[in-house]
Amino acid sequence: MPGRHSVPAHTRAAVEALTRAVDKEHDFAGWLADVLARVAARKGSTGALIAGRPGSWEASLVDQLVKGTVGHDNEYLADYRDEGGRR
Repeated sequence: MPGRHSVPAHTRAAVEALTRAVDKEHDFAGWLADVLARVAARKGSTGALIAGRPGSWEASLVDQLVKGTVGHDNEYLADYRDEGGRR
């Protein structure tokens, strides 16, 4: 059950960041797609975002959102690379 176990620090930080973004971003969905595209660019592919559970419904929706932003063959992924680079 949610809330009945310890939440990792990175999850708490993400919840805080997303909560602030909902208040500040006019197009939150577009902003979220952009953020996920930037993460995929740092990791080298959109597949990196769903590697842990590629067949799940959650992974399918994340994949659709990101590929709608960077292209189905990652053709625009390089446009989302930033100074953080690939890790």
